[in-house]
Amino acid sequence: MDRTFEKWLPLLHPPEKMLFLSGPRQVGKTTLACSVLDSSPDKGLYLNWDIQAHRQKILGREDLLAPIRRYGHRPLVILDELHKMKKFKAWLKGFYDENRDDIAIWVTGSGRLDLYQKGGDSLLGRYFLYRLHPLSLGEIEGVFKGNKSPDPDEIWDSFIQGDILDGNITPLFDFGGFPEPLIKQSQSFYKRWIRNRRERITHEDIRDLTQIDDLDRLEYLIQLLNPRIGSPLSINSLREDLEVAHETIKNWLSALKRVYYIFSLAPFYKRISRSIIKEQKSYYWDWSEVQDKASRFENMVISHLYKACHVWTDLGLGSFTLWYIRDKEKREVDALITRDGNPWLLGEIKIQKKDISPSLIRFAAVLDCHRLVQIVLAPGIHNQVKTDSGICHLVSASRFLRYLP
Repeated sequence: MDRTFEKWLPLLHPPEKMLFLSGPRQVGKTTLACSVLDSSPDKGLYLNWDIQAHRQKILGREDLLAPIRRYGHRPLVILDELHKMKKFKAWLKGFYDENRDDIAIWVTGSGRLDLYQKGGDSLLGRYFLYRLHPLSLGEIEGVFKGNKSPDPDEIWDSFIQGDILDGNITPLFDFGGFPEPLIKQSQSFYKRWIRNRRERITHEDIRDLTQIDDLDRLEYLIQLLNPRIGSPLSINSLREDLEVAHETIKNWLSALKRVYYIFSLAPFYKRISRSIIKEQKSYYWDWSEVQDKASRFENMVISHLYKACHVWTDLGLGSFTLWYIRDKEKREVDALITRDGNPWLLGEIKIQKKDISPSLIRFAAVLDCHRLVQIVLAPGIHNQVKTDSGICHLVSASRFLRYLP
């Protein structure tokens, strides 16, 4: 299945900088990178740190580029899972500085390559990061076929004009957005795949990237998160259930984020009177794991919005962040997208068609936000409701999500 990034990255990424492609295990990073490599006019090179023969080449003294070096050409070199190498940044910095004019470099991995953007990064200024998400409805339904821009303002204008119909969200809802189970759409395969993925993340990725050894209780933490998806997460409650220290729970949650098993939304509190500040909401990268139907629907929609924020940010269209809003009176809005720190879109998620949420209307006025959507599961809906802050769109997920990258 074609990925939209396969069209966007060769067009938008400057070849003189390294390309970091990060994302969950089995989301399709290697497939995408190798597809770009196969379609390249120049013979390139693929090296995977997890393959012993490739690892020996990387660590050896021979010229890695000898088989592909050609004057006047810039072949693509893909370095997969290189972040597992000790002191990989120092090695990569030297490799890039020596060969930057001769090759294009892609570095792919599932170990939160974006962590290495933090302070003291020896690679600073040498790469751009892109985050690959599971498949979304817009990607599957072909809204972005060709070279259509993912520009957020153009997307919103297309949405309010209502020029496309509903897509089919049932396979995504049932099997998630990871390519292999979604393509197969077999319950027996899906159950084995999801169990295998969970075990590999907890027993391989976390073991390799952290010092956590209490894997049994870590797996129990994953189970405890399931009924808490979409709710402000109390670390104290988890600490009592698991009988471990508060700091231990925080470290385990950080590890699950690092290996792309969960992600979290922080509460937005600027200009919100009596806002909660600390409690985050957690969601699975694979929303199909959520057992409760309403929570799974929320996780799926939030994942689409989260992906859109990353795409727009990574492609240089602004700095987009996804939040939620909740005050101490328990008035809440499920999603707020800010653009360069300013409220850009407010969204409420309801599994059933209902009247527009009073909290959505209230916080839209407080934040002076005029892009308002209430997203529902039922198909065939797009009603425009006038509010004091502008038009609120009551719309089916199968329609609205098609517009997002």
